[in-house]
Amino acid sequence: MKPQQRADSVVAGGDAADDVESELSPLLPGKPETSYFSHVCERVTAGIGLDSLVRHFGYKLLIMLFVSQHLMKGFAASFIAPATQFMYASYKVPGPQMQIFTAVTQLPWAMKPVIGLVSDALPIRGMNKAPYILATSVLGVAACATVGALPQSSLGIERLVTCLFLLQLQFSTCDLLTEAKYAEKMQSNSAHGPALMSFVWFGLQVGGLFATAMIGPVINHHGPKVPYLLAVLPVSLIVLPIAKNFLEETPRSDEEVAQMRRRIAHQKEACWLCGLMFAGTVFLIYLGIHFKSSRVNAIGAIVVALVLLVAFSVLLRPTIAKVNAFFLIQTSCGVSIGGASFYFYTDTAEQYPEGPHFSTEFYTSVLGIAGSICSLLGIMTYQRYASTWSYRSLLMVSNVALSVLSLSDLVLFTRLNVCLGLPDHFFVLGSSVLTSVIAQWMWMPGVVILSQLCPKGMEATMYALLAGCHNLGNNIASNTGAWVLEISNCQPAGAANESEQFKNLWVASLLSTVLPTLTLVLLPWLIPDAKQTDKLLSEQDVDATSGSLWKRWTSHQD
Repeated sequence: MKPQQRADSVVAGGDAADDVESELSPLLPGKPETSYFSHVCERVTAGIGLDSLVRHFGYKLLIMLFVSQHLMKGFAASFIAPATQFMYASYKVPGPQMQIFTAVTQLPWAMKPVIGLVSDALPIRGMNKAPYILATSVLGVAACATVGALPQSSLGIERLVTCLFLLQLQFSTCDLLTEAKYAEKMQSNSAHGPALMSFVWFGLQVGGLFATAMIGPVINHHGPKVPYLLAVLPVSLIVLPIAKNFLEETPRSDEEVAQMRRRIAHQKEACWLCGLMFAGTVFLIYLGIHFKSSRVNAIGAIVVALVLLVAFSVLLRPTIAKVNAFFLIQTSCGVSIGGASFYFYTDTAEQYPEGPHFSTEFYTSVLGIAGSICSLLGIMTYQRYASTWSYRSLLMVSNVALSVLSLSDLVLFTRLNVCLGLPDHFFVLGSSVLTSVIAQWMWMPGVVILSQLCPKGMEATMYALLAGCHNLGNNIASNTGAWVLEISNCQPAGAANESEQFKNLWVASLLSTVLPTLTLVLLPWLIPDAKQTDKLLSEQDVDATSGSLWKRWTSHQD
């Protein structure tokens, strides 16, 4: 069982703000620094051993990160993610269509560059972050409550998808803009930056583990709607620190806004790419909601991938363009089969007599906890053994190892493990342990190389563009995978006696394993022959478009 990967840690949007010690004007009227709420916050952070971080970054930032990163992204997002598949199943959505809907609802993560650009260029009341967090939070909380409270008869599938999209829009916007804030703080206090990152990362993992442990029993005993009702509280709590201006934003003057817009206009190629990505996401949203055909959605996704591939390759400097091309191609080729495999694992004996019949608790909580723990092990072993390898070597080894381990899916889907006397539960756990470790080895160098390819002065914009492009690749893989499932006649929907729908699932699985592996032939041309500790750009490389095909062509015309 392959772990789902998503490059969703993006630092983008926002100009560095001056640090201030005094209280800043809140969006809503509130008491000054000596309020009871402020006093409690200080006591809590000090009481759990965060004194040093409080001294260097302030309790306001820590509370802001706890609510936005730990509670929202760590707990709430992990809590409702497994419930979404069971929600689609309650609507009898076939596996391929489930993937199309999932791709639509995840598109806000590919829209991060546009969100960052808009928040920078169009401040509200002089503020770039808080108003956008508040606006998307209102939409997200309303959407979350709607999914949890309304009966299925009053919430059609299109409205469900719209609500899930708005909820993910809240997650991605809050994630982006709060990351931008702590990136500003770390720049002004770099000596304690690693400690702040450890605080964020550790809280994310703990929140995710708690959510994973809880979600299985909740869905099993109360159904897939209740998790959304329970998630309303953690996704709405962000309104409190935002309203009290815990982001410590100072309203920008008209002159400062004009200066920011001039800086953005100077990076016109990056703006064009942001606009192009936004157009691509809107196009995919329209196709996903209005067209039920997997073929139409897959062709549309491939067209978007090709347009972005050409645009990034033409407008960015060759080193950056090549790396982006490799990851976009490989991610897009990893055709997803998650919609069909969900039914394969969770169908009952009546629906799929020959299936593994995993319980809700096992499929969500047991496999989720095992995957999370092994992902941590993967990060630790990567840091210990592989962090000094070259990019090419590590990507080659990890991709080949993951492809070999993924062949275990073929054993499951053909039911060969049963013939060999290997129980489904133990077989899946064993393969999940190994694939989760290796997947981290494949993911970590991607994060490192993207960070290395951000020219000084435009780190936020470039990282958002590159990671957003990678996220869009995952959506393209989901759409193309839906078409592959349809062609393979793998369209389970939780109906009785649907064993025939899984007959060719192994073929689709083999294709999803082989295609990304074939892209490894591009490594010598697209990935630099350098170690992960090497600098890929010099201090003088401040222009992400220097030497690009577009710049060379236009200079030749001049």
